[in-house]
Amino acid sequence: MRRVVLLFVFTGLLVLSSLGAAGRASAAGPEAQDSCLSGQLRTARVETSVRLKHDGEDYTKAETDLVVQVPKTWKLARDLLLNGDTGRYRAAMRCVLRYPDDPYPYRDTEARPWPPEVSVEAKWITVRHRAVTYVDDRRDRDFGPWRITVGKRFWTLALVHPPALAKSWWREITVDLGGRAARTMSPTPTEGSATELTWVRAEPGGEPPEVRIAVQPPATKALMTGWGQKPWYLVPSLTWLTWDLALFPVMLLLVRGLRRTPASSPETAAEKTTRRDLLLWTYVAFAVALIYELDDLGPSLAGDYGVLDWWPEYRTAIHFGLAACGGAAFCLYGLYGFFGRPRIVVLSAVLVATAYPVVVASVPGRFGLPARFWLDENNLTDVQRLRDTGGFLWLALACCCVAFVWLVGTALAVRRLRARSAVAPGAPQQGGSPWGLLGLCALTAVAVVALAVWAKQNTWEQEAWLSVGPGDEFYDRWHLTHLYNSMAWFPSDWPDWFSVWAAWLVRSGVLIAVLAARSRAPGVSPVSPPLPEKLILTVLFLTVVVPIPGWYVGVSAYVLDLPLIVLAGWLLLDLGRRRSVLSQELLPGTPLREVIREPDRQWLIESARKYRDLHLQLRRWEQGDQEGERTELEARLDDLHRWNPDDTTSPYAGKALPDSVDAIELVLAWGPRDTWFRNACRAAFLAAVIALPATAISFWANQIRGPLWGNVPRDQFGVASLVQSLVTTELIWAAAGFVLGALWRTLPGRRGPAKALGLSLVYATPVGLHWITSRAVEQPFGTWALDVALTLLILTTTGVAMDIDTFRKEGHYWPTKAALLLSIYQLRTASVQLAFFVAQVVALVGVWQQLKGNDPMVLIEPQSPTGTQGGPSTGDAP
Repeated sequence: MRRVVLLFVFTGLLVLSSLGAAGRASAAGPEAQDSCLSGQLRTARVETSVRLKHDGEDYTKAETDLVVQVPKTWKLARDLLLNGDTGRYRAAMRCVLRYPDDPYPYRDTEARPWPPEVSVEAKWITVRHRAVTYVDDRRDRDFGPWRITVGKRFWTLALVHPPALAKSWWREITVDLGGRAARTMSPTPTEGSATELTWVRAEPGGEPPEVRIAVQPPATKALMTGWGQKPWYLVPSLTWLTWDLALFPVMLLLVRGLRRTPASSPETAAEKTTRRDLLLWTYVAFAVALIYELDDLGPSLAGDYGVLDWWPEYRTAIHFGLAACGGAAFCLYGLYGFFGRPRIVVLSAVLVATAYPVVVASVPGRFGLPARFWLDENNLTDVQRLRDTGGFLWLALACCCVAFVWLVGTALAVRRLRARSAVAPGAPQQGGSPWGLLGLCALTAVAVVALAVWAKQNTWEQEAWLSVGPGDEFYDRWHLTHLYNSMAWFPSDWPDWFSVWAAWLVRSGVLIAVLAARSRAPGVSPVSPPLPEKLILTVLFLTVVVPIPGWYVGVSAYVLDLPLIVLAGWLLLDLGRRRSVLSQELLPGTPLREVIREPDRQWLIESARKYRDLHLQLRRWEQGDQEGERTELEARLDDLHRWNPDDTTSPYAGKALPDSVDAIELVLAWGPRDTWFRNACRAAFLAAVIALPATAISFWANQIRGPLWGNVPRDQFGVASLVQSLVTTELIWAAAGFVLGALWRTLPGRRGPAKALGLSLVYATPVGLHWITSRAVEQPFGTWALDVALTLLILTTTGVAMDIDTFRKEGHYWPTKAALLLSIYQLRTASVQLAFFVAQVVALVGVWQQLKGNDPMVLIEPQSPTGTQGGPSTGDAP
C-alpha cells in the first residue's frame, strides 16, 4: 500500500512539473520568437505625418515624417546608436521601421534626404525618419510607414504601421491631402478639416487606427501615371521624336537652299565640303535619334503583343550590338576624309572596341555570363560561374568599349570640323598623333563605367539599407545580382544620354563651319549675313541657343514653341531692317550698309573722336566757359555730319548723314571687326568669358541646390552630367554671343545693350509661353527666370564690351574702360547705364531668393530591373 501511495505521489509531482515546464515554455515561446521584443515597446510613443503636394510639382509629391520614442529599457534601444552598417543597428531599425521579420527589405520607391536621426534623452531614445516619393507610375509606393496604391481615378493612402509598434502609443497621425478633400476615409478623424486630417489619442493603450483614405488627384497628375501602361508608353517617345521629325525636313530644306544659292559662283571647295558635312550629319543624327529612342520600345511591343517572341529575351544583347555599332557609325563619320596612318590607327582601335561587345552579346557564356544576360540570385550555378570567371569584369569591359567608341566618334566629328572649310573635298587631312586622342577617350570611358558602378552601389545602399548586410550568403548573391543586372542596362542607357548631347555639339559645329566657309567665299558682302546665312543662324539659334521648355503632363511639346520663336525673330529682324543704324538711307534708295566699308573705319573713329570733343566744348560753352563761338562749333559739327568729306573719289563724298545718325553711332553699328563673321566670333569669345560667373550660378541652381547634389552619387551619369552641364552652359552662352555678333549690323538699337535687349526678348519668348502653360497644368516653372535674367545680363555686358572693343585704339587715352565707355556713350555720369545694370542685378537677386526657398524634385530611380519592390529579385528578364 505504501509503495502505491509513493508511486502515486511521484507520478503526480512529475505531471505537475511537466505541466509547469510546458506552461513556462508556452509563455516564453512568443517572446523568444519575437526578435524585436515587442512587449517592451508598449510604452513607446509614435507620431507620424504625411503630406501630398500636387501643385507646382512635375509629379504628385508625398512626404512623410515618422518620430518614434522608444524606452531605454528596450533591450535593442542602444543598438539604434551604432554605426549604420552594423547588423545590430539594422536589426533594431527594422523593428522601428516596419520590417521585423524580413531580413532582406528593399525600397526603390522612396528617397531619404538623410539617414534617420537618433537622439538620446533621459528616458527615451528618439528616432526620426523622413522619406519622400513621387507618384510617377501605377506601382504601389511604400515610403516610411505609408503606402500609396495608385488607380486610374482614385489613389488610396494607407498607414501600414510596424508590427513591433502595434501596441505602442500612437499619439498623433496627421494627413495633409494637398488641398483636395477625400473621397472616402476611415476611421473618422479626431480633428482637422476636409483637406487636413488628424487622429489624436490622448492616452496610451489599444491598437493604432487603421488609417485609409481615398483621394482623387488632379487630372494632369493622374494622367502622367498612365504613360507607363500598355500601350500608352508609346506616347512619350513619339512626342519626343516630334522634335527630330520636325528638324529633319528643315535641315534638308536648308541644305537644298545652300546648294541652290552658293555664296560665290562657282561654289568654293570649302562650301561644298561643309555643305556635304551638314547633309551627312543630318542623316546620321536623325537615324541615331530614331534608333535609340525606339530600341527599348521594340522589345516592349514584342513582349506585349506577342510579335517576335525571341526579341524580349535577347534585348540586352541587342542593346549591346546597337550601342557598339552606333558609336562606330559616329567614328566613320568623323574619319571620312582623313587618310594616312592616323586613320589606320584610329580605325583599328574602333574596330576592336566595336567587335568585343558584339562578341560578348553573341556568346555570353564564353565570358561566364548568363545565356540571356539576365542573372537570377536564386540560380546558384549562374551566380557561382559569374564569380569564378570574373564575368562582371568582362561585362564592365564591354561597357567601356561601348562608351569608348561613342567618345572617339564624337571627338573625331569635332576634329573633322576644325579647319574643314579651308580644304578641298577629297584632299588628305594631316592630323597629329592619334594616341593622345585614343588614350584620353579610353581613360574617360573607364571613368564613366567606374562611376556608373559606384552610382549603382550607392543606389543599392539607399534601397537595401535595412537588409542584414554583407557576410550573409543570400545577401551577397542578391547584391551581386543587383549590380550585374543594373550594369546590363548600360548599353541601353549610355546612347540615350550621350547621343543627344553629342548630336547637339556636332550640329552646332557643322552649322558654324558652314557659316565660316560661306563668309570666306570671294565676292561675299562682309557687311551683314545674306538670307541663306540668316537661315543658318536661325537654325543655330533654335537648336543651340534658345531654350525650348516644353515638357507638360509627362510628354514633350517642344514643337509648339518653334512658331512663336520664329515669329519673334522675324519681327526683330524686320524691325532692324527698318530701324537699325545701317538701314538708314544716305541717299534715296541707298542705305548706309551699302556704302560703309572697312577702309572707312579710321575716318569714322577720328570723326567720332572730334564729334565727342566738339560736343564737350559745346556743353562747356552753355555752362559759361566760352572757348570759341557757338556758330563755329556748330559749323564744325555740321562738317562731321557728312560722309567722308576728305575722300573726293567716293561717289558719296560730302553727302549729309541721316539726321538720326552721327559718327559715333555709325562706328558702333559697324562693330569691332571688319566682317560680320569676325564680329560673331569676337562676340562669342567675349560672351564666353563674361558668362563664367553666370555659369557658376546656373550650375549651383540646376545641379547643387537643395537635394540635387545628393542625387549625383546615385545617378550613373551624375558626375558626367556635372561636366556636361558646365560645358553645355558655357557653349550656349557663347553661341548666343555668336548670334548677337553675326546680327550686330542688322539688329535695331544704337548701343550694344539695346541690340542685346532685342535678342534677349526673342530668347525669353518660349520661356514666357512656358510660364503660362506650366501654371495651367500646375507644374513647376523651374529655374527659367534665372536663366533669362542671366542671359540678359550676359548679352548686355557683351554688347557693352563690343562697343568698347570698337574703340579699342583709344584705350591708352583713358585711365579705365569705364571712362572710355562714358565718353563713347556721351554720358557725363553713369546714372543711366548703372540704373540699367542695377535693375538686372535686382532681378537676379529676386530670382535667387525664390530658388533658395524652392527645392527641386528629388531623383527616384525607376523600377529596378532586378525585381519587384520590397524584396529580392524574381529573375524576370528586362
